Amino acid sequence: DSTRTLPSVLPGDLLGGRAATERLIQAGRKRIAIINGQKGVDASRDRLKGYRQALSSNDIPFDPALVRPGNWEPSTGYSMTHELMALDNPPDAIFCANDLMALGCFDALRELGKSIPDDVAVIGFDDREIAQHTHPALTTLILPHYEMGEISAELLIDSVGGLLATPNQIKVECVMVERDSVEKSEENA
Repeated sequence: DSTRTLPSVLPGDLLGGRAATERLIQAGRKRIAIINGQKGVDASRDRLKGYRQALSSNDIPFDPALVRPGNWEPSTGYSMTHELMALDNPPDAIFCANDLMALGCFDALRELGKSIPDDVAVIGFDDREIAQHTHPALTTLILPHYEMGEISAELLIDSVGGLLATPNQIKVECVMVERDSVEKSEENA
């Protein structure tokens, strides 16, 4: 049947955005900013939605001044962090919608004389290899490429065998990798 479509396998960006924001709240942060990805991109929309859900469920008012658009590049993380920290009431935490923007955020905070995580906690998304080599090491969420590929391959095999009875979209959990940019670990405290 040529009209049959295969489901898509995507990262759970909404739950990931929520988990990232919840982690910052857990660390005692109340003014949480987000440097998001480009408008019109599903990952950006869903990560922002998760951010807003976490704030709402923790009775933290949403402040549009703490939301900044990005383009997934370090330069955006850098410039948007400068904008955020220039606010009359700057954030005490920044959720960067990817690790590359978090690198730029780190540079800007250092330039402003801010300590991570003491003054400002930072969390990323994607778990790029560089995340473990930053100082402090970046807490981030894994973009589950391997798991998504594994599920996609299983679905493809099932579809060839006529066994496909799955939803249109399958979301794969983005697991958090705790490092030192939200709270210092015991060994680094």
